[in-house]
Amino acid sequence: MNKKDEKSKSTPEEVEHVVTQEDYEAGLKRGWTDDDLLKSGRYKMKRGGFLARHPELKLKDKKRA
Repeated sequence: MNKKDEKSKSTPEEVEHVVTQEDYEAGLKRGWTDDDLLKSGRYKMKRGGFLARHPELKLKDKKRA
């Protein structure tokens, strides 16, 4: 197990997606293009950013007609 293979510590709001070279090649074999796939590596993403960027859309603050 490499140091890169170790699980990183992430918060519930963060998501880490790991794409291996085998995953990438398997997608290409299925007929996907390289534009359809993420390159192999680690990708860190945040969940729930939409309402953080648009607080005016929160339902609990809105009044319904």
